[in-house]
Amino acid sequence: MRRRLNLPRRRTLRNTRPRLHIQDEKSGWKVAGPPPPLSLATAESLLASWRGHRGVEDVRPLDGGLMNRNYRVRLAGSRDVFVLRFFDHDPAACVKEAAVLALVRDTVPVPEVVHVDANGAEGFPPFLVLEFVDGISLRELKRRGDLDALGEAAYDAGKVLARLARHRFDRSGLLTSALTIDSSAFDGATTFGLVDHLAQSPAFQRRVDADLRRRVDVWARASQRRFGDLSAPSLVHGDFNSANILVREEGGHWSIAAILDWEFAFAGSFFCDVGNLLRYERADRPRFEPHFSRGCVDGGLALADDWRERALFADLPALCELLARDELPDHVADEVRELISATVSRAT
Repeated sequence: MRRRLNLPRRRTLRNTRPRLHIQDEKSGWKVAGPPPPLSLATAESLLASWRGHRGVEDVRPLDGGLMNRNYRVRLAGSRDVFVLRFFDHDPAACVKEAAVLALVRDTVPVPEVVHVDANGAEGFPPFLVLEFVDGISLRELKRRGDLDALGEAAYDAGKVLARLARHRFDRSGLLTSALTIDSSAFDGATTFGLVDHLAQSPAFQRRVDADLRRRVDVWARASQRRFGDLSAPSLVHGDFNSANILVREEGGHWSIAAILDWEFAFAGSFFCDVGNLLRYERADRPRFEPHFSRGCVDGGLALADDWRERALFADLPALCELLARDELPDHVADEVRELISATVSRAT
């Protein structure tokens, strides 16, 4: 009998214009509907316990955010700008994200949490008010085509990830709002166990033909025997991709301004974050490499000669989870299937 794993569900994506080239990095992925309008009066009411006598002068939606809505808020009579972040996907993640941000803020650049509403109000889910950090996404910097700037930012991202990995846990698992480990979802499962469980889902089997399923099974089994537990459990961002890495130029040098969106953070192998960031990297068209891995090493991470294969293996459950969702646009499924095929085509 196969072990049942209680894995968290993620929000449904909707169809947009198909983008089948894997280098696009989720550029066609959109949330399942536009965010509702947020008036000044509503924002003032929601933020009344925090803003005091200061009124809300401006509120506007921020780009990005596949799971949750984010708004840029400016208070009257002040130049200070904040981010109002609603936790639509998982209301319980609000307190957890605030706790993770407090944990890492002295070692990793993150926005400061200035207000937490764990209950929500007026039909809105729980929310955070965060410091607004000026910058552009690493994805946008990549699109500009300045390879020198991209190399500097990627190197700093590696050093930041090394500092993140210093936050250790005694075992792997999901994090509670108190940052204790809830191992019930993983139930001691290995990386291969997660892949195998997800591959048995009807949605995965509907989207992946028998030949690719066989290749996934063979490659994941061989990788499990080869790599075992990958690394000691540490804090994993869980969505460490170029859209969630904010960068800026200061003094002619590009560096990380903030790492955003921590709702999927868990305890596991840092290779999960390495694999996520390099998911779209190609040997014939490198962008983040070799700068990112050099930053990891200079930051203190031990990367053996086979580190790239370890990262691919660590990222495989996340890719399989996408194809195991009941609802997924066809063009997203095509993209993820291509990524999985490229992963398991590598020689072990």
